[in-house]
Amino acid sequence: MATILIVEDEWLIAQEIRRSLLRLGHTPLAPVDNSEAALEVLEKEAVELVLMDINIAGDCDGIAAAIMVRRHFALPVVFLTARSDSPTLARANIAQPYGYITKPFTDATLKVQLELALLKAYDSPPPRLEVRDLSAGLPQPPAPQDRTSPSMFVRKGTKWVRVLYADILYFFADDKYIILHTLNEKIPFAQTLRTLEATLPPNFIRAHRSYIVNIDHLTAFDEAFVEVAKLPIPVSRTFRPELKKRLNPVG
Repeated sequence: MATILIVEDEWLIAQEIRRSLLRLGHTPLAPVDNSEAALEVLEKEAVELVLMDINIAGDCDGIAAAIMVRRHFALPVVFLTARSDSPTLARANIAQPYGYITKPFTDATLKVQLELALLKAYDSPPPRLEVRDLSAGLPQPPAPQDRTSPSMFVRKGTKWVRVLYADILYFFADDKYIILHTLNEKIPFAQTLRTLEATLPPNFIRAHRSYIVNIDHLTAFDEAFVEVAKLPIPVSRTFRPELKKRLNPVG
């Protein structure tokens, strides 16, 4: 029997899944309802399989969250879905799921899908997804805009959304995965900082190998940190001279 994480944003459904897993002899962890909470649990708990609703709320839908789970933890994911249309399944297949469970489900269908997924995982553990897997088969984003454009398009769930450069505080990179931060939200997407940096307007500058900051939101700085919306962002020795040159401090 396996330790399983449930990622489902409908509380009643999450609790029914949990009860079904208990009846089947598995060990379900407390369900979570978004990708960020799921990743936090996986950092701390020894999970053997993730049951992921395709349509969870938040910045990442279940497909994007499953890709992150595969990339960072190399865990098998089984999708929960009430939709079986071709575009949804085409996107879902990018995450290389170990199965699908269609809602409404029964203990019997849950049992079969989980046994197949766990057997496959035990026989051949899932590899980590590479960044190139994230874009394969996806519709292409809008064409890059001129660097004088006031905004950029960022993938969010199943669509690209417009984000004003003026609203962006900073970008943070974890390996080849970037999180865009505004005052109100965080949007993750797959790209490298070097590629992103070449498309940004002049008010964005590299402060650290993992950070690009919007100097229009910078309120203070010293030799080791810049302050963006009262948040300290580290400054590395490599990027410090150019940053100070751009900020032109006096006194």
